[in-house]
Amino acid sequence: MILTPQEYSATPAATLLSEVARGRVPFDHVLIKDLIGRPEETALAIAQVSPEGWIFDITDELLDLCRHLRDARVLPFLMKVLDDSADEALFEAFASLGAAAVDPLLAAYPESSDEIKDEILFALAALGTKDERIEALLKSAPDGDIPLGLYNEGHTPKEFDVFADSEAEGLPVAEALSVEERLELLGSPLERYRGFAAASLYREELNAGQQDRLFATARQDASIAVRAHCWEALEGTDRTDILAEMMDRLADEKRPDQERTSILVALASKSDEEAVHDAMLAFYGQPGNRAKALEAMWRSLDPEFTENFRQHLDDTDVELRRLALRGVGALRVTAELGRIRKAIQDEDVREDAIFAYALASPGKSSVAFLRSLQKKVEKEAGGLSHDEEEVLCLALDERLRSEGKEPVFMEEHLRDHHHHHEEE
Repeated sequence: MILTPQEYSATPAATLLSEVARGRVPFDHVLIKDLIGRPEETALAIAQVSPEGWIFDITDELLDLCRHLRDARVLPFLMKVLDDSADEALFEAFASLGAAAVDPLLAAYPESSDEIKDEILFALAALGTKDERIEALLKSAPDGDIPLGLYNEGHTPKEFDVFADSEAEGLPVAEALSVEERLELLGSPLERYRGFAAASLYREELNAGQQDRLFATARQDASIAVRAHCWEALEGTDRTDILAEMMDRLADEKRPDQERTSILVALASKSDEEAVHDAMLAFYGQPGNRAKALEAMWRSLDPEFTENFRQHLDDTDVELRRLALRGVGALRVTAELGRIRKAIQDEDVREDAIFAYALASPGKSSVAFLRSLQKKVEKEAGGLSHDEEEVLCLALDERLRSEGKEPVFMEEHLRDHHHHHEEE
């Protein structure tokens, strides 16, 4: 079962922290308020935390809690972090405990490696606590001059806001939840959880029963946004009952535009049908609905809409520019490679331009050619971030799929990233 905010108060703090590390509970203001509302239990849970089973490293989040709680019971956790790494947040967490941290740090010093000893010296100096033992150690230590200066200055813990670096209301990581768990969230009383669940099901392979549950929410949910996400998640279905309902709602002008345009996106592959084709043009003609219409056009892969995409490659509206790049990329409009290449330097649409450039570049969609193209795009972009590498791999795999070949690039990227993470 996926924990939602209603269940937090009845759930042990240790379980909540474990679920955060697995991506199944967001570290947001709602969770933080619950945890700091029971400080003793939370401090004990932090002290006993183990990274075994973690998918996401939540050390920074735990340090934030430590700095807020100022509870000496978190010392076992801080000492463990000191063994692995040290930064300002850790020193500030020690400083928030003041004198309570002196004995554990002094006791750890003799048995520690030289590197950890240096960190302990700084941690002691940052406590803001005057103690003859600390002063004596700093004076006798080989590298104690700099931390001794900090000690003599007297350090006061910085003002700290435990809410500053987190969202007010977050969501789980979709990939951390199974399809069934996300389908369960369609019944959540929280609209944002239902919307998240529906949006996360886009392009998932759903069996008949799962489609039934998504279809029921699409028809009945009180939220227009949730219904819209559900319809889009049903894109590609061949169920005649679902398609008939989509067509009826698309034609129903009394329905909200947000719902109808999402249905239009879901029906994009049927642009050869008059009702869908005409709806694309009609909504494109409405400034408020143009973006969704353009999205439906590029998903249709219909060359008829090439000029629509070209018109927006330099649009002042970032969303239209993004969709135009997707369109010329999907249709492999090689004549626009110059403008696509230029867009790679535009931070607002950089990922979309990378995607488009990889798709539109001429050449055979063989693995060998695409490896060469991968290096070319990376050079053109001046290096790629992790997310940009993923976008590029998705585009290259899309080219392989279009030729009926097995995708390889994303799998390789994930394997390499996992290997690199293990080495760290």
